[in-house]
Amino acid sequence: MKQITLIYFSPTKTTETVLRAITQGLARSLEISGSEITAVNFTRPESRSTVLAPFDHNDIVLLGAPVYAGRVPADAADFFKKLTASNTPAILTVVYGNREYDDALLELKDIASVCGFIPVSGAAFIGEHSFASTDIPVAMNRPDENDLKQAEDFGNNTGNLLKKTKDLKKIAALNVPGTFPYKEGMGKGAPDFIEVTDACTNCGICATVCPSKAIDPENGFATIAADCILCCACIKACPEQARLMKDGPIKDKARWLNETCSTPKPAQVFFAAEP
Repeated sequence: MKQITLIYFSPTKTTETVLRAITQGLARSLEISGSEITAVNFTRPESRSTVLAPFDHNDIVLLGAPVYAGRVPADAADFFKKLTASNTPAILTVVYGNREYDDALLELKDIASVCGFIPVSGAAFIGEHSFASTDIPVAMNRPDENDLKQAEDFGNNTGNLLKKTKDLKKIAALNVPGTFPYKEGMGKGAPDFIEVTDACTNCGICATVCPSKAIDPENGFATIAADCILCCACIKACPEQARLMKDGPIKDKARWLNETCSTPKPAQVFFAAEP
């Protein structure tokens, strides 16, 4: 195994942060240098037209995505489904906001398997919830130092598993939580829930981070509700804190999460059994 490739969708960068920590542990275990590590960030819409070369047994691929309503986001799932592999070991990661990850990890495993990957490990880590704010905290500042240490350990342990496995095709199937048929996911379209205040300087950062082109620079950088996927990347990225969540159903959901999902959850990791 000579090459590590990270492939991820990460509007608020929590998934990216976790995957990079996993990679540190993995690369250390397998003695793979930084020059042999590639990151493919397909969060921005224009990046999803990229066609990646097929992966083979010399590759190790990390697939990562946040969890939206218990599923892999539709844009992420569609991109993952375009990948092709031939007996390529895959490390699967979903990042969720301390509620539940439901069917997301199973869905990612199923997609990877159909594409020709061999899932060897999977994990669900906590990241600050998209709806979280300083006023309504939900898993604030996660992943934290302990999460990232666990992510490194997960990568290191996966590397050790790969070193001991002579024939990946004989490895036992990776078992992860989830149910098929999967629960109903979340498509595009949202209530009008973001207010742009007078603090906006028209810097355009919100538009550059939006993964669904749901910001209208010709209309005061207002959110195009029909295209919004509720990731709140524009709110979290605004340097002036000029984008605020309005009172309404989304803010009510944030309050509910704050009240019912306040107990910090640990990471969950899973490994395929050695042959």
